[in-house]
Amino acid sequence: MSTAANLLFMGLPGSGKTTFLAALWHVLDERSSETRLKLKGLSVDRTYLHQITADWQKCSQVQRTKLEHEQEVNLSLASGTTEFELTVPDLSGEGFEQQLRDRKIGVEHHGNIQRATGFVLFVHARVKEGTRLSYSRQLSAVLDGASPQRAGTDAAGGNTQKPVIKPWSIEKLPTQVALVELLQFALESVVRKVRVAVVISAWDLVEKASFTGTPHEYLAREMPLLRQFLDSNDDRLEHTVFGVSAQGGDITVDEQKKALLDLDDALERVKVLHGKETSKDITKPLAWLLEER
Repeated sequence: MSTAANLLFMGLPGSGKTTFLAALWHVLDERSSETRLKLKGLSVDRTYLHQITADWQKCSQVQRTKLEHEQEVNLSLASGTTEFELTVPDLSGEGFEQQLRDRKIGVEHHGNIQRATGFVLFVHARVKEGTRLSYSRQLSAVLDGASPQRAGTDAAGGNTQKPVIKPWSIEKLPTQVALVELLQFALESVVRKVRVAVVISAWDLVEKASFTGTPHEYLAREMPLLRQFLDSNDDRLEHTVFGVSAQGGDITVDEQKKALLDLDDALERVKVLHGKETSKDITKPLAWLLEER
């Protein structure tokens, strides 16, 4: 007997949702023996999955899901003797940005949240920070009517220029603030405790920066507001953090792209870190969401 499960991929544009899905399909379709979840069947047209996976295999930029071309993927998976009928809406990051901008959720998206048995929250390793403190002080001084000299940094009285103040837009919102907002929207729409698997994508960038800690430690260091929100809402959600390199390197750098293409098995490009345990099992975040407690 199969258990129905609905997982919702959440994240901003460029956070790695579609690349993860492409690598996931490659691994499942190849029937890798290293994965906790195995493919039992697919109930819909495979065209979309084959398209994004072909891009991934060629180390081409996987096309991000557009708002007008959002997809729903249905997979039959098994973990041991337990089978799952898994539904994963591949929603666009632009759709989540629009949600933040408009401060409301569309009817269809609200339904996806209500049906979700778990969330996969994607965060790109190259997070967007907030306004720097030095610029904030200059900006406040200008808004308060201070002279350019007072707003600037030239203590000797030399010429300084007013900072160029650009109109604010939702794209300027710090990553962790935006993700907390998305989670708050989601929690308002569910009545039960849910699981959240945080996936820090492009983990290879983190390792190249000589970070040797766990994904949870990286989240705590780079996005303390998001970590605090997850920890303080443990009565409403259960969470864990994965570091995932689905592409294996920076495909915009010719040398790295060639090295990835030279690998005999594209599966070798995948790396998943959970705690201090490293593997090539990209199904782990989904398996964690689906496993019995």
